[in-house]
Amino acid sequence: MPGKTRLGLVLALLPAALSCTRPPHADLEAGTAAMKRAAESGWTEDGPAVCASAQGLLLHAQAEVRLQSKRWFLARDYDEAIRLARGARADAESCAEHTELIKERTRRRAEAGLRSLEQRIAAATALARQVPDGETIKSDLLQAEITLGEGRASLERGQYERADETMARGMRQVAGALADIRAAFDAFATGPRRSTWRRWALQTIDESRRSGGPAILVDKLRRRLYLLRGGEVEMSYPVDLGIAGTDDKTQAGDEATPEGRYRITEVRGPGQTRYYRALMLDYPNDEDRANFRRLQRTGRIPTRRGIGSNIEIHGKGGRGQDWTQGCVALDNDDIDDLVPRVRVGTSVTIAGTIPDDVTP
Repeated sequence: MPGKTRLGLVLALLPAALSCTRPPHADLEAGTAAMKRAAESGWTEDGPAVCASAQGLLLHAQAEVRLQSKRWFLARDYDEAIRLARGARADAESCAEHTELIKERTRRRAEAGLRSLEQRIAAATALARQVPDGETIKSDLLQAEITLGEGRASLERGQYERADETMARGMRQVAGALADIRAAFDAFATGPRRSTWRRWALQTIDESRRSGGPAILVDKLRRRLYLLRGGEVEMSYPVDLGIAGTDDKTQAGDEATPEGRYRITEVRGPGQTRYYRALMLDYPNDEDRANFRRLQRTGRIPTRRGIGSNIEIHGKGGRGQDWTQGCVALDNDDIDDLVPRVRVGTSVTIAGTIPDDVTP
């Protein structure tokens, strides 16, 4: 074959040869980009198997491209590199989709978990304020709130797994506080005054049942006021107590809400009390005075100290904390609802707690 003819044949075949030997740059670039997305979504060496496969195929394909690129251009054969690159791209895109899905699921789980943690902290905090001497529990719940803040910060930074782990830690902290709250409630409810509270509650329920009229039970531990009618609960309202919480009032200035059986002596409307509306109680009664004198004789109350007075069920409550000087405070809407349902002479019993076996 003449030289010119052979040269022409080579030149004619050269484009076809070159087109068959092009490296798979597009597949490699797409696979690399997909793996980058997977890494940004949190993929690690411990991730899905398809990610490890994609990583291995990419490395193998890149190595095959480098090997072929060192050969004489007419001897290059990228078929294996193309096969590897296509497999790497497919696996890498599957890896990216999988890790992005996992990331989204983790984000949703962390968000839901942190919302649940916030709700549990709020519920536990409301209970903790009812615990006698509950400062340690409140401190534990404050730590749980700090943990909640850490979880939210991780969520905002896109660190969803860390947010999820932080949420779980916060849940354990709240669970520990709730266990302490239950233990404190049990200790308080089974204390030495339980039998007295039980007797008072039963007497009040029986009086309301026999008369068919209204009566009031205040459970200091639960921070609830129950309005009875005919011995059955007609209404229930949340209340705030004296700053001393569940302590029993013994003297003037101790900021404690008294415990005992009382009567409404006067109903005061707006302008007649500092606290919107008020039901005045007959504190101190004979039992309060006898207890006061006994404590003075034993030296537990100074002789110059008074017993106190002006105990009311009044408005301007609903603050979610104990703040009065010893009165029982309701939200204004609740005191508006309560006042028309009672009258002067209505029985009011204030107990540390109403035992569970007493059901109005």
